[in-house]
Amino acid sequence: MVGPEKGPVVTVLLSNSGFHKACAFVEGEGRALDAALLRYNLGTGAAEAVLTALAAFQNPDGGFGHGLEPDMASPASSALATSVGLRLLRSIDASGSQPMVAAALAWLEKTFDWEAGVWPIITAAVDEAPHAPWWAWSKDLAENWNGFRFNPSAELLGYLYAYRPHVPPRLLDAAEARMRRTIADTDVIEGAYDLKCAARLAETPGVPDDLRQPLSELVIRSAVAHDPDDEHFPALELAPTPKSLLAAPLAERIAPAADALIAAQEEDGGWLFFWDWSFVDATAWAKAKRDWRGWLTREAIEALKAWGRVEGA
Repeated sequence: MVGPEKGPVVTVLLSNSGFHKACAFVEGEGRALDAALLRYNLGTGAAEAVLTALAAFQNPDGGFGHGLEPDMASPASSALATSVGLRLLRSIDASGSQPMVAAALAWLEKTFDWEAGVWPIITAAVDEAPHAPWWAWSKDLAENWNGFRFNPSAELLGYLYAYRPHVPPRLLDAAEARMRRTIADTDVIEGAYDLKCAARLAETPGVPDDLRQPLSELVIRSAVAHDPDDEHFPALELAPTPKSLLAAPLAERIAPAADALIAAQEEDGGWLFFWDWSFVDATAWAKAKRDWRGWLTREAIEALKAWGRVEGA
């Protein structure tokens, strides 16, 4: 018996009006940094505007802080914020001789934990300003964050490879050795942010093949093992473009994720998200929420455009 014929698959697109509302939201409600990044990534803005906006978050010591990661308002430099800063510098193809990059790389050398082979994700200075409860400082922080072996250290190691001519070989060798041991000791990466940092390292140009291959296998194995409905592991964050390492392994999740993302756009053009720490500090949370919405709306636009899910794009 022949079953009923299936109708054509309909690809849901972010409408032209939805796209422009989203862009207007980033411009009007987001940080100057996210507005500059969006314009750059859409081909309508210059890298210099991104550098100007990002400079406000960099300290004289070379590290980044000042709420660059919106859940942590401390002005003090942290490895977490510095990983974001370098990620954005890489996204606009900033060179290793660019002063902001050079200063950040020098900060990484100064703050590396040579004994553990990692960068501690934050310091006690986090408590000097409002922050999400999961960023509270404690002596058990390393234990709670998997020894910082992936988040942030895998991502930061990637930037050492990307800017290798400007990095002390001793620093790169020590961070690489720790990462090789970590990969060998890990069957599955459990944490969402550990996984994202590991994926960023695996995708970075300049990583040695004999490190990239086992790391890529670990990342793919871990991503596939996670529940696709877990809001901590959104497919379009793990594979924001068709060129992403996880694009093929998560191929069956991409279309439903894009459909859901398009459907979740708010009336104001932006997107919301699942976490909330208003119970800690309502005023600080209001700012963090606004900053996150600008950031995540920008990323939604960029991912949908990369996957061909924007009308007329």
